[in-house]
Amino acid sequence: MLKSLLAGGLLVGLPGTLSAQTQRQPRPQPGRATTQGVQQVGTAQISSPEEPVQVNPEELERVLNEWEQKTSKIEKLRGIHQRYEYDHVFNQEKRAVGSFWHEAPDKGRIDFNVDQQPEIPKDGINPAKKGPNGQSFHVIAEAPTMWVCNGAEILQIDIDNKSFNQIEIPVPDRGQNIMDGPLPFLFGMKAEKLKTRYQMSLGQMHGQTDNTGRPIYHLVASPLLQSDARNWKRAEVRLDAKYCLPIAIRLIDPGGTKETVYVFPLRNMKANSPWDAIMPNPFNPRLSGFKLQQVQQAPPQQALPQQRKNVLDANIAPQRQ
Repeated sequence: MLKSLLAGGLLVGLPGTLSAQTQRQPRPQPGRATTQGVQQVGTAQISSPEEPVQVNPEELERVLNEWEQKTSKIEKLRGIHQRYEYDHVFNQEKRAVGSFWHEAPDKGRIDFNVDQQPEIPKDGINPAKKGPNGQSFHVIAEAPTMWVCNGAEILQIDIDNKSFNQIEIPVPDRGQNIMDGPLPFLFGMKAEKLKTRYQMSLGQMHGQTDNTGRPIYHLVASPLLQSDARNWKRAEVRLDAKYCLPIAIRLIDPGGTKETVYVFPLRNMKANSPWDAIMPNPFNPRLSGFKLQQVQQAPPQQALPQQRKNVLDANIAPQRQ
């Protein structure tokens, strides 16, 4: 999926003052992930922003290379997702559910509340999510939308208003080159490009197990490019260790006031399914009756920084929210 589909809707990715917690939580012990210092969001446990990162360059290198190798074998991937978007200024939580599709090298689609609706509390309150003043978050459903990238253009589709915007991708930036632009995929980016584009490190949940007993990798990224930094300042990606597929993504916006969490149930993912050949093309949605509102062209790619060291030195303090 594209970062823009995740962040604008990825990376991905990935509200500054997220809780009133000021005391550092004890570091989890190896084994099953604890719930201490963790925010419970639906079925996802989201790590506290107070947790420091792990300093282990050798392990980080191993995980990034394994991620690249395993995802390079995936040509098509589809599944379902849940999205939770928290506004810490207005104490508001937006929820969305839907399906996603990815096809290498440059196609992606993600739907929000198109064919189904998220569960909303009857009183519209999430008592488990509170702002710094102790006030509970109000819960609403996200407006039904679709984001589609067919390799040549990006479509942002407003279902209720039956309208859409079109963003054209310059020819030189299509195909594999889209990885270098402001619209990277979460699947298939090479390890060297990840290290050049993001300050990578390991999160505190790395090497532990999720609530189903499956081992997980936990990666933390900070953007090195201005084009990424305009959308988010911190991303956490939780991977299933066996398949190296994202099962949860958390993004913090540049102002530190919004937090976006994606959950991808592994049991619903289908990779390289032979049934895809007889299914409708998800990257060519039917837009009969929809009105084109705006046509734009994606900005030129920003050059990647050259020879940027991407090793988290022991004397670098962890990022505080």
